[in-house]
Amino acid sequence: MQAHDVPLYDYITEEGKLDETIQNDEWVGKFLWKISPAIDDELESRGLVYKREKYTHSIPVCYRCGTRLYYAPLPAWFIDVQNLKDELLAENEKINWYPEHLKHGRFAKGIQSAPDWNISRSRYWGTPMPVWTDESGQHMRIIGSVAELKEWAVNPEQVENLTDIHREFVDDIAIWLDDERTIQGTRIPEVFDVWVESGSMPYASRHYPFENEEKFRAAYPAEFVSEYINQTRAWFYTMHVLSVGIFGQPAVTNIHNTGVILAADGSKMSKSKKNYSDPMTVLDQSGADALRLYLMSSPVAKAENLAFKDEDVEMIRKRILNIWWNVFSFYQLYKPASWQPQQPDSDNVMDQWILALLEGTKREMTDAMDNYDITTAGRLIIEFVDELSTWYLRQSRERLRDDANEQSWNTFHYVLKQFALIAAPIVPFITEAMYLHLHPEQDSVHLELWPTVNEEFLNEVLLEEMASVRKPVEQGHAARRESGIKVRQPLASIRIVSASEQPRAEILSVVEQELNVKRVEWTQEENADLSAELDTVLTPDLEAEGEARELIRSIQRLRKEQNVDLDATIIVTAPSWPSDFEAEIKEKTKAVQLAEGDTLSISLVE
Repeated sequence: MQAHDVPLYDYITEEGKLDETIQNDEWVGKFLWKISPAIDDELESRGLVYKREKYTHSIPVCYRCGTRLYYAPLPAWFIDVQNLKDELLAENEKINWYPEHLKHGRFAKGIQSAPDWNISRSRYWGTPMPVWTDESGQHMRIIGSVAELKEWAVNPEQVENLTDIHREFVDDIAIWLDDERTIQGTRIPEVFDVWVESGSMPYASRHYPFENEEKFRAAYPAEFVSEYINQTRAWFYTMHVLSVGIFGQPAVTNIHNTGVILAADGSKMSKSKKNYSDPMTVLDQSGADALRLYLMSSPVAKAENLAFKDEDVEMIRKRILNIWWNVFSFYQLYKPASWQPQQPDSDNVMDQWILALLEGTKREMTDAMDNYDITTAGRLIIEFVDELSTWYLRQSRERLRDDANEQSWNTFHYVLKQFALIAAPIVPFITEAMYLHLHPEQDSVHLELWPTVNEEFLNEVLLEEMASVRKPVEQGHAARRESGIKVRQPLASIRIVSASEQPRAEILSVVEQELNVKRVEWTQEENADLSAELDTVLTPDLEAEGEARELIRSIQRLRKEQNVDLDATIIVTAPSWPSDFEAEIKEKTKAVQLAEGDTLSISLVE
């Protein structure tokens, strides 16, 4: 209408009646919806109607009384966003967005297409706009503080003790509009759009500029803010417009966006549908750490939506946190009594590997956290716990339990401590408990500095070599399952064909131990698909060794069931055992005697 010079007349009063500007005495004062048929008749009689018909459609109504509403143009106050756009886009370049695509995507495009910002509302409740004017609208004064209000009030007594500046306390205050104090004015009736207040939070929360100027200047712009993705066109946007407009800089330098948490079926969570879990129930059942790790390692931490499932939180507790705690419990149970932790310097390949993996994880974790990539950080925690438990400790359990090699225990202690430090921001409770057990003299893991990467322990070649045997080991375990042969039953060999070079002997010994085979035959073939062939033929000697292993396991289980200390010497009664392995059985179970009997039992040596 403006582009084509169509006058922006508003013929309708606030009561929905036509006013005198309509220049039709029969219509003036009539209600809009009642006069509509007469208006249609008039237009039709003048040949201005192409077609006239009735159709059913939805209409806006008052949610209180059900009266039909109408849309009308209202005078309003705006921020001239068009004049600010170039600066808004330029200052956006100084912000680090996560996910990064939002920077030049949703946020920048939102700025480019943004209309001017209507900052006024015709309501009673809200922060009054501090604008005073006279009836002519030719004179105006904007008040910037209570002190200014007191300075220009026509009746100073009205504002002498003023502390509340909501409408009921300021609407009746008249002020002088001109410096000569000859023209009085009253406040306009509008209040601020609440997003003006939200966008002003960085400085309004400190009551700047009236106080705390030094604190504000020292902490502005803020370093970090996190909210869900729709705030790109709400809070993040309003903060940006106001900050650039007032200070010529962004309000924050790093913005992290989250997605939306949905119900388990992918629908929107709703109070009326009650299709969501009680948060306190989830916390009681699975714990805060499990919930935090579940959310932070999920797509919701990178601005994607998540269908929330209680069972997934519980899975994190069982498969990650419980396993991690079991690893720590092993450390607590078997650590040497007189040993004091030192910096590790182990020559064992598994110790060297877990140190290399830890430092690599630490490096990736630091990079992820520096870039506010919480999802990657959470997943690194999950991956490291799995490696620590199912590969390192499983390979090192007997060695740590039976060997008082302090370097291996130094390694174990170092890994548990350093991992607690980097995992603490995401899983604060389990890491606090572990850290205080490891260092009872300290106050909290959360008071420690973020650890630096120890380049001395990084060993990319070792990590690659160990990674090269993981897949063959998986295939070997799969072959055992298919053939029904337990891991405790030793086998003769496994033949591995790979495009990778044969790993060092220490790595191959890890494969032998993990798959319980006597020999690894490694063949390198260019462009070969990785394959692992397990020799499942059981010789009498292998069967006897397997029988001994099974007996040792059963004896140790009896120790646990009967609460017999692992260091206590015992007498074992068993129906039979392979004689060639009697010495090994005694050594592994700390038995001073093997006696023949109908059933397996153990008794303490008096």
